[in-house]
Amino acid sequence: MTRPQAEVTDTELAILDVLWTHGPVEVRQIVAAIYGQHSAALHATVKSLLARLTDKGYVTCDRSRFAHQFSATVTRAEYVGQQLEKLAASHFNGALAPVLLALVEHTRLRRKDREAIRKIIDSIQD
Repeated sequence: MTRPQAEVTDTELAILDVLWTHGPVEVRQIVAAIYGQHSAALHATVKSLLARLTDKGYVTCDRSRFAHQFSATVTRAEYVGQQLEKLAASHFNGALAPVLLALVEHTRLRRKDREAIRKIIDSIQD
């Protein structure tokens, strides 16, 4: 399967976050998670956004049940990786190392995160 490449709006990203956090869910659950309430207008808005995300390739729908279940087609890690690749392409001629270095240099990392990064670096084969 090819990875979706279309841009995702902040509101669409909020929907993806619900799907990543809660797994396959119904529209009503997405509305409640994002807005904390339910109304016909919010339901319609979320359905429209889900349709856009489906068209972009980020969401799939299981229509086998009465209440359709929506799922993300990419993981959060895959999406973040795509975004980092786009950032590298637009600002660093495609090189990922400067992106990662900038992130590490401008972020206060916890000891646990530093240790995880060291393990990843140590595991890379030349």
